Amino acid sequence: MAEEARSETGLIEPIRMEVLVRRSPEDAFSLFTTRMTEWWPMQRFTFGPGKSDEVVMEPYIGGRFYERYTDGNEFTIGEVLAWDPPRRVVFTWRGRWSMPTEVSVQFTPQEPLVTRVQMEHAGWERLGGNGLELRNQYSNGWPAVLAAFVESSAELS
Repeated sequence: MAEEARSETGLIEPIRMEVLVRRSPEDAFSLFTTRMTEWWPMQRFTFGPGKSDEVVMEPYIGGRFYERYTDGNEFTIGEVLAWDPPRRVVFTWRGRWSMPTEVSVQFTPQEPLVTRVQMEHAGWERLGGNGLELRNQYSNGWPAVLAAFVESSAELS
């Protein structure tokens, strides 16, 4: 089944997910990008287990996406490539890898106070022989991350 994620051209299929949140696109974009600490499941998904205090995305192209720890140290996860509120944000995800992958998140109004949030995490082939395995690991993690976002969206509205 894991091999199905690789195309004939050698590209690895991006992870694609979408959720609906009961928020306007403006509110959903703001919560997802500039208020990540409010919803990111740091107890499960962090580069600093036991010491992660904040998840921060600087709100501009070239801004950092990083974790700040309780001891004041920071770990850069990626960099903002596109900042188009309230429609779209694109950022790299490097983590501990040698090359970055890329995450794109789009916010599309569906009806008043309902927004479709579409996430695509691509570029796995940049990671060489580990790309497919890492992609499969993240395909198990992103559902929990987006579920936390949806849950927080409902609680904070």
